[in-house]
Amino acid sequence: MVSTLKMRSGHFEHNFRQDEMNYAEDRLDRKARYSNQTSSKSILYSDLVESHKLLKSKNPDELSKGHELCGRTLRDAGFCRHAVFHYAMAWCLKPNDQDALGDYAQMAELAGFPEVGIISLLFFRLGGDASVHNNEISYNSEGAKVNILDHDETATSNMHCGCSIQSCGESVCFLPKSVYGSHVFADIVGAFSTMDNNISNCHVFTENQVSAGNIIEIVSKASQKKNPITPPVPMCPDYIPVQLRFWMPDSRRYLSPLLQILLLKLLYASSIGHSFLVLACESVQHLCIQLPLSSLVGRDMAMTHKSHWAYYVLIYSLVLGERVKKSRRGSVVPYHYPLWDIVHKLDARYTIQADGNSKYETAHYLGKLVHSLSSSISPGHPIMKLPSSERTLFAVGDSHVLSLAWQTIKIQVDDKEMLRTITPYPITGLKAWHTRSDTKFFTHYNLHLCLSRLPSTCRTIILSAGEIDCREGIGGTLLEGYYKSCDDAVENTIKEFLASLREISNDYNLQILIMPVAPHAYRSEKNGKSLGRGQRRQRMLLWNELLRKLCSDSSRYDEHAKLFLLDYEEDLRSPDDSSPVGFVLNKAYNCDFTHMNSAFIPLLENALSKSGCDTTLL
Repeated sequence: MVSTLKMRSGHFEHNFRQDEMNYAEDRLDRKARYSNQTSSKSILYSDLVESHKLLKSKNPDELSKGHELCGRTLRDAGFCRHAVFHYAMAWCLKPNDQDALGDYAQMAELAGFPEVGIISLLFFRLGGDASVHNNEISYNSEGAKVNILDHDETATSNMHCGCSIQSCGESVCFLPKSVYGSHVFADIVGAFSTMDNNISNCHVFTENQVSAGNIIEIVSKASQKKNPITPPVPMCPDYIPVQLRFWMPDSRRYLSPLLQILLLKLLYASSIGHSFLVLACESVQHLCIQLPLSSLVGRDMAMTHKSHWAYYVLIYSLVLGERVKKSRRGSVVPYHYPLWDIVHKLDARYTIQADGNSKYETAHYLGKLVHSLSSSISPGHPIMKLPSSERTLFAVGDSHVLSLAWQTIKIQVDDKEMLRTITPYPITGLKAWHTRSDTKFFTHYNLHLCLSRLPSTCRTIILSAGEIDCREGIGGTLLEGYYKSCDDAVENTIKEFLASLREISNDYNLQILIMPVAPHAYRSEKNGKSLGRGQRRQRMLLWNELLRKLCSDSSRYDEHAKLFLLDYEEDLRSPDDSSPVGFVLNKAYNCDFTHMNSAFIPLLENALSKSGCDTTLL
């Protein structure tokens, strides 16, 4: 994290630290940033050597910097469980530092365990002390050498990174004992237990429940330049325990707006659903009053914390939707059903629980998760699986899976209809290029960790990747594997992508339904970025055309193929003469000018029924 944000007298003030790396830039392949060096491996190796030198220091500040550098280096090399440990140590050495806390919580998500990030953020807010335990930093002079970068992550079980700290890499996602062994963690579990019971046993969503349309109308009026109003601060419902109301300033520690946004993302995107999802939706109502999209802090964060702010805007839009007259809600076709209304049973297409895991207790799950993570990696100690139900369909991939999150789709099979709630499992920053088996990057590790956590009953997934390739990768001469011809680059990437998905399908016994890359929405040309947008639209058109052809060829010549394209992209188009491809995204499907809203789900349902996939595996 690169900044600290504070709130005084109900208003956000900001004090940005510019000496550290912005995450949105930092997550890109290091080759693109250090093209003037001999190779990325030598850079990573040098960074790792430097970090190990710092870890020998007795100065707490130097030691903390060493753990942070070590974690960042291992993350970029794809050694995510080792990186989690070092980010955790950096936080433990500075338990009151919100930047260190944010880095650790974020790394936990990149390692495939957003739940651990949720625990750590709530632990901090409730006044927990994350100081390191001595038995977590015991040293072992034997074991891995500093050249861990020459190994594959999967071959480094129980191998430290060269730091000689025994706990480094032992757990699939390290959680300090000072966290899970404290009374504060017990309070967190108890609060979720209370919330689980309140939601399951009480009629907490009444007829007087305010709708998403009402909320966004208040916020819209408050943000008007002419005659702005002060929106009323919403009351928090009694079914949410005070320990979980992380947006409220009180006598406990206050989370900066940046960390509140991160916590919102982890709650919403976590595949657990249930109380996590309800808490995420409730927090949006409060955060949109405290942190409007058009605020000064918002504009600053859009520049300095692009990725975090983009997730906030996306989730805000998916939960609350757009301002629509009450008489037209649900009657407009196509229509985006706000998650707020679905969760609160105010507006839904089908009668089904929005989270798909309504009978699964969040508190019970957290207890099992911590017990699982407290053990060392071993063949007899499997990775904690995600909860599921027979009506769950997982969507795995880049941030575009959130457009589908927690929505229910209807699948027509002969004369029967099946209902499936789509559960998201986002892989932040995933490119199609990163699915290759020889990729050493945190997105590749995250993808396979997530796939290994899918329930054994899961036989089909929806997968999204490719938009980031078209937007920032393909055509770039600094990234390995891409060529001077953009057409060649697109075709090469798609071939590698599909070959990798075949391996994944076989290795995890999964039927994979591939999402196309949606066209970008119309944007004004006044800000000088029209050339770049035009190039991205051309790449996306070529991407989808080649993906359509190659998927068709695959199914035609391979009767055992389990890859199917959800071919709805052409139905998303709206004619536009200013676009070099002659069209843009239909504004009815636009969420935030990068992602779609859920209005396109009927198109997905139709494409799924025509895809030729095995519906018995859904």
